[in-house]
Amino acid sequence: MNATINQPKPHNLREQVLQRIAAMPENDVAQVYELLLLAEKLRLRAEVSKQAEAENERGTWLDLPELIAAYRAQKRSA
Repeated sequence: MNATINQPKPHNLREQVLQRIAAMPENDVAQVYELLLLAEKLRLRAEVSKQAEAENERGTWLDLPELIAAYRAQKRSA
């Protein structure tokens, strides 16, 4: 099976995946776990990126360089 070609998803996908995982050797289950973590990380990164782009479009962080400079100046004088 070529992983780069989208395959049609069966209607009972969750059930089939769970059955395949249950039948896997423990090493393969660990690899599936790592892939799930990677998928979650990519999903979260995309979500944060989308939020950051929205904040940037609203101009939320336009004065960030000035805020950082003021904070650093305050810490130096403390």
